[in-house]
Amino acid sequence: MRKSIYANEGAAIFMIALCVANILATLLVALVRGLGDFEGMNIMSWVSYALIQIMFIVSAVVYSAVRKLNIPAVTRMNKGLKPLQYVLLPLIAIATILVFLPLANAWASFLGVIHYHGAGVSMPATDKVWVYFLALLIMAVMPAFGEEILMRGFVLHGMSTRGVWFGILITSALFSLMHANPVQTVHQFGLGVVLAIVVASTGSIWGAVLIHFFNNFISLTLTTYLPQVDEWYVELGYYNWLVGAGSVIVGFFLLVVLLYLFYRIGAKKEERFRVVSNGVEYDEFVIYAHDEDEKKSNLFVDTMSFVGSVFTKRGWQNISRALTRTNDIETTGKEQNILGVWLALGVFAVYWLIAFVQGMI
Repeated sequence: MRKSIYANEGAAIFMIALCVANILATLLVALVRGLGDFEGMNIMSWVSYALIQIMFIVSAVVYSAVRKLNIPAVTRMNKGLKPLQYVLLPLIAIATILVFLPLANAWASFLGVIHYHGAGVSMPATDKVWVYFLALLIMAVMPAFGEEILMRGFVLHGMSTRGVWFGILITSALFSLMHANPVQTVHQFGLGVVLAIVVASTGSIWGAVLIHFFNNFISLTLTTYLPQVDEWYVELGYYNWLVGAGSVIVGFFLLVVLLYLFYRIGAKKEERFRVVSNGVEYDEFVIYAHDEDEKKSNLFVDTMSFVGSVFTKRGWQNISRALTRTNDIETTGKEQNILGVWLALGVFAVYWLIAFVQGMI
């Protein structure tokens, strides 16, 4: 059984899964068309949400069986996280929302200015606890597994063979485009980048699965039990831009700090502490201060130094080297043919554009 795939194969799995899922969802939705709403959401939406996630997994499993792929190895399901890393995951999800929700709102406002009137995200409107848990299963649990196994499992693995940042950015772009919802584009891309970094920094898919779940869980819970949040935001008027800017700045700082700590907890000790000399020197994410006696790094100093390094070229070089190592996927650079990747991007860019044009008409 093969334990790795290349970029074109990742693109092929992506296109097959999306095509099969959408075709079957369209056919099934046609059967339930006209049945109306269930607890404030169209029955077609309930059905398609569930079916698409199931077909993502089924398509990937069937493809893997035909191509003799070792699913746990390819998707990085065979490696867990350390206990402290699990503790950080809800905080990373919250920081991600703080950063990208205001940006998504700004994007939605721009779409309104140009008279885009396409649908946003369908959510149930109910006060029934059992319906809430049903929605949680279909809209939080199932996407956390279905979309992550496909995107941060198969697709990220394949794309990362071309380079870790190529994998992160292309996977995030495909993740955003596949939803074919212009209103969600900014948030989905930002979330995709964070999820891919979490997987690359550990070589495990489980962090992305849980963050994806927490992201959807928070959104669904607020919509169900705290709908006033949106009203409060609107009532801020012009000040919501100030609040949004503050949220992005604070959220970005928290997100960088949390991702660094998440990486550091999981990194092997010998990778974090290495002998250097000549004063102060960057070594991956850690700064060492040395005199004649060796001194181990200080967590607070290292964290703040890492935050500062994010704004430097050398810092990004260190980040890239560290992610390449922890991602644990052999890269080929620019040697491999990636025509299939550009084809997948082109097809789903058109898919997104069609949805955009429909929203403008």
